[in-house]
Amino acid sequence: MTRNGKIARLPMAIREELNQRLQNGEQAKDMVVWLNSLPKVQNILKEKFAGQAISENNLSAWRTGGYAIWEQNRFTREGLGLFMGKAADLLEKVEEDLPERMALFLTLQMAPEFNRLDCMVEGEEKTKIRRELLDSLVLLRREGLLAEKLRLERQKFRDYQETERKRREENRRMTPEETQARIKEIMGVD
Repeated sequence: MTRNGKIARLPMAIREELNQRLQNGEQAKDMVVWLNSLPKVQNILKEKFAGQAISENNLSAWRTGGYAIWEQNRFTREGLGLFMGKAADLLEKVEEDLPERMALFLTLQMAPEFNRLDCMVEGEEKTKIRRELLDSLVLLRREGLLAEKLRLERQKFRDYQETERKRREENRRMTPEETQARIKEIMGVD
């Protein structure tokens, strides 16, 4: 949803500073005075709002709209950062395998949803979201296990190929007499 109020029309840098001030608990009347004193704000108000100043009501509307979205995004970024910190060991273990990387990417994207879930009040909506996240995790886990099985099968095949290569090299190095002796040894013939 695009916001179109007075504060939403301000430059991002000003909105960012305003959000920081809201987060720090600055008084509404002080923020309104500060905003209305800025030349950029005055120009936008003159151009788009017939010069009407920003009021405490505008600030209140911003607090429940744009600021709430900003705070949720900040919370999401911080949660993702925290999750990434915890997942550092996991990141080191991920090989070049695309399915594993994709599963990790999807898991990291789900981290903010878990944080949001923690903040929700118990109820039908929380149960629904929890179930959806659980279903997604089960699918990711299943895909992870299949990817691990495939990785192990590939490794087993590479090991087999290496063993066969070494065996062929050993056989090539033997003289015809050694080869004949080896055959007799394997067959149990004197």
